Amino acid sequence: MEVPPLLRYGKYCGIMYSGCPGEKPCDALDACCMVHDHCVDTHNNDYLNTRCNENLLSCLDRVSPAGPTFTGNECDVGQTASVIRGVIETAVLAGKVLHKRDDGQ
Repeated sequence: MEVPPLLRYGKYCGIMYSGCPGEKPCDALDACCMVHDHCVDTHNNDYLNTRCNENLLSCLDRVSPAGPTFTGNECDVGQTASVIRGVIETAVLAGKVLHKRDDGQ
């Protein structure tokens, strides 16, 4: 039995959810998550990689906080970005506390 992700948005955003490789993201927020997924993947699937997580936070700063942004979406992009921000800020802190290096080692 597969456990559903704790958070899922679009094709690429979600805790322990790496999405739909090869497909276009649904919107700007989903694009941020796609880039983050690729970064984490290239750093040995290190979800505490400081560089990947700080880059995602910077990308979230550029996401427009408007309501639903793609067909079938009932989530507010601003609220979703805020939840993702909280999770990623915690990951950045955890990475620093655990002395994780930017290269994923």
